[in-house]
Amino acid sequence: MIGAYLKMSNQRPGKLQKPLDRNGDMQVYKFFKTASKLLSKDGKEDEAFYFEQMVDWLQSGKPLPTSEEQVIKALGI
Repeated sequence: MIGAYLKMSNQRPGKLQKPLDRNGDMQVYKFFKTASKLLSKDGKEDEAFYFEQMVDWLQSGKPLPTSEEQVIKALGI
């Protein structure tokens, strides 16, 4: 049988994993950094402080927080 193959009907298609977006981390980092600067310019120092805390968190190599507990740790509240 040349060019013929059997397709198993009882097999599900394999699960595909989406590759990590390496640029996404940098975009989030830039967002927090820009937000901090703009808030400081507008005189909103308290809000800018929290964005700067997230910048420091990300600069230290830690991942973006995904739970409330991790956000609290990242912001140092």
